[in-house]
Amino acid sequence: MELQKAPIREDFPEIVIPPLREVSGAAGWRLYTMPDPTVPLVVVRLLFPVGSAHAPQPGLARLTMRGILRGSRHRSAEQFHRQLERYGAIVDVGVTKEISWLSCTCLSSVVEEVRELVVEMVAEAELSEEEIRREQQRQRAALLEWCQEPESLASYALLSAIAPQHPYRYPELGTLPTLLSLTAQDCHRWYGILQRTAPRLLLFGGALSEAMIDRWLHRLCPAFPTEIVQAPTIPPFPQEWERKVVLIAKPNAVQSTVVMALPAPSLGDQDYAAAYLVTTLLGGYFLSRLNRRLREHEGLTYGVGASLVATRTGGLLLISGSFDTARVGHACALIIQEIERLRDELLPLEEVQRVVRVISGGLLRQMVTLKGVLGFYAPYLAAGFSADFPSVLFARLRSLGPEALLPVQHRLCRLEHLAIAASGPVEALLPQMASLGPVEQIEPPCADQEEGVV
Repeated sequence: MELQKAPIREDFPEIVIPPLREVSGAAGWRLYTMPDPTVPLVVVRLLFPVGSAHAPQPGLARLTMRGILRGSRHRSAEQFHRQLERYGAIVDVGVTKEISWLSCTCLSSVVEEVRELVVEMVAEAELSEEEIRREQQRQRAALLEWCQEPESLASYALLSAIAPQHPYRYPELGTLPTLLSLTAQDCHRWYGILQRTAPRLLLFGGALSEAMIDRWLHRLCPAFPTEIVQAPTIPPFPQEWERKVVLIAKPNAVQSTVVMALPAPSLGDQDYAAAYLVTTLLGGYFLSRLNRRLREHEGLTYGVGASLVATRTGGLLLISGSFDTARVGHACALIIQEIERLRDELLPLEEVQRVVRVISGGLLRQMVTLKGVLGFYAPYLAAGFSADFPSVLFARLRSLGPEALLPVQHRLCRLEHLAIAASGPVEALLPQMASLGPVEQIEPPCADQEEGVV
């Protein structure tokens, strides 16, 4: 089926990433500002360079960060959130594999009052046994829901196969045995490490003034210990592995889900920009090669995509999609064909330019809000890169042509290192997957929900 070609502009749209300005701060802190007097808002984002992979037990980092929202030594969680609602402010927390963060958004007219609530929350977090037990039950419910998602199961099986001892294997929610064994004392201990780990990053955006920033620093910095420690070490993620095919049982799944992985460059690698472009071309937008072939031409799926997951110590090119169980083997064969074709093809310039425009559009959509802009910068800054790294990276991406991409295509599309995981009815999947390589079966992480997660 031939798709009608949309007209393509000769010139690239102008993309300006709002700049962050680094300002001097106290020892152990890195401070950044992005003034925007056109909005009556202030966004403050506090980043810690430790995440779920640094914590001694799976699930501890998230439980601790969520526990911070559950009240201080001076007011209960309900009192705290009533005050936030009174000011129309939003305070949220989050955890990834490598960072933990706290974000605050409020009107500039109430920023002083909201600041005092945030300082109280981080300086005098109660982390009481009662509130931690409640948060454990919420996290347990979220984990059991996660365990019912076919893509989550397939991703778990994939990481269990290629990095069985690595902390990236576990979801941020943790595992049931460890989650239910955690105590408030464990959370206090981890929060003490998190508070002392440097560098802490503080990002300000919106209707800012130097006096306002100074008052935040004057109140917030003393809330943290002066003693500084380095983040616990995460072992390097594997950069190569033998061809692997794994199955994980999801007996009653309406469809089966496939997740594939190939080794990819880390965030600071010189090939990262090219790898990002090639990954987007393969499966990062609606008319990408994979979605066009498997959805538009073959009608095998509602959607199949590819993404580049880059960390400080390695990266993965991930491909995922859901298919009728009886046609999983055929779908996998077509994906492999597209990877093989991409490996040695000198890409058409028109297709490369289209992908750059797709990436530009995605970047612009992320820049619509202050919170989006600061969130865009966060992973780069937490990984130790300078504030101009995103602009340099995007300029590099826009300059790439087909000849410069070809060596990176060779690096990415090494099928001898392809790992394939599928979740669904094992009896129906096994004969199909056996043609792709020796098949290993991974125990489901929630095989017995009452007994726990493997």
